[in-house]
Amino acid sequence: MMNIFDFTVKGQKTLQELPKKIQNRICKKLFEMKEHPDIFSILTVLVDYRAATHRLRVGSYRVILELTLQTKIDTHFSVLEVGHRKDIYR
Repeated sequence: MMNIFDFTVKGQKTLQELPKKIQNRICKKLFEMKEHPDIFSILTVLVDYRAATHRLRVGSYRVILELTLQTKIDTHFSVLEVGHRKDIYR
């Protein structure tokens, strides 16, 4: 199963505002997740949080995701926002 992550404009902007070291960690984690057979065992479901459906934890940073399409072959996510855990849920 293939997992595909597409960045929204806001998701890309919030990622680019982070330090390069953190950007690399987050991109590396997303790249590792592309081939993960059971991605839902790693992601946390978000309840009552706007359009987002899941979050991914990368150290003290969170990647806010929206499940856009799920088929037997692949799963598509939109990256809505990226930020430090103290700021991301505000």
